[in-house]
Amino acid sequence: MNVGTASSENNPTHSYLNSKGMWIFYTLLVALLHWIIMSIPFISVAMAWTLTNVIHNIGMFVLLHIVKGTPWQTNDQGEARMLTQWEQLDYGKQFTGTKKFLTVVPVVL
Repeated sequence: MNVGTASSENNPTHSYLNSKGMWIFYTLLVALLHWIIMSIPFISVAMAWTLTNVIHNIGMFVLLHIVKGTPWQTNDQGEARMLTQWEQLDYGKQFTGTKKFLTVVPVVL
């Protein structure tokens, strides 16, 4: 039992990107990154979009495909220890809404 946690799931990594408002928050973070890059005086708009895309893609690659395990203490007895975040999303199901969203964002950028 996870004392002091609000999730009833064994592994919240399966569904945290499906939570209410997470897609909007993610989009706003990408927009904030772009705004911060645009505030640098000597960077052109085209270079700012390129940097936004590269920073976003490197960050998401590391977070979703390299980092293994969970950021939370879980009751799954180590089942998720060897899985990446991408493999844990939506209980490993393919072609879910969240995975489609996370695939489309870099394409749109």
